[in-house]
Amino acid sequence: MGKLIAKTAAITLACIIVLALVLFGIFSLFVPSVMVSLTDSLGMTGACAYYSVAQYKKTGDIEDLADAVSRSYEAAHYDAAAEYGAILRKDPGYGEYCAQRDAETDFTGTLGGLLGTAEQFFAGITAESQYRSGDADAALETAFDSLGESFDTADAVTYVAGAAIEADDASFCGQILSRLDGLSADGNAFDEDMHEDLKEFKDMLREAA
Repeated sequence: MGKLIAKTAAITLACIIVLALVLFGIFSLFVPSVMVSLTDSLGMTGACAYYSVAQYKKTGDIEDLADAVSRSYEAAHYDAAAEYGAILRKDPGYGEYCAQRDAETDFTGTLGGLLGTAEQFFAGITAESQYRSGDADAALETAFDSLGESFDTADAVTYVAGAAIEADDASFCGQILSRLDGLSADGNAFDEDMHEDLKEFKDMLREAA
């Protein structure tokens, strides 16, 4: 009798496990948004980033794309952040999306990172991810392509510069400095003698280079 009860319990447990695995597979394949919420609540950053990419592939929505980029960056999945960040910045609705995010008072609290505009945030994490995944040339172009009419401490350039300084990459820091010097020659907006924040930033690059 005892063996029968034990056998029945074992079969029941096995059925529950199989059912759980089946449901997990179904949600993963067909409802990745559920898995994004679940893994996020469990603090599974890497898995959450993976499912956020799957969610974007399923819907094609720019909101899901932006979420995939930021979550991939947060999880240090730099290849994915670089790939989908580039796709995001080429999306026809990117400008409108960034303007909408800028209008939200909780923008920086939601996405974290440096203060600044949505455009600078996404350009910054894309550029940094490109650099960290080995494409320094693309990182440089992404960062400087997004610069506004004047320097700001939250510009995309500061993201990639921070990564280069952290990596003791003197050559790349020198390239950033050279590009900034070139902009200084074009007008007062990037003249370090007139902008203390820019001077401090360039001094950091000079030390690293």
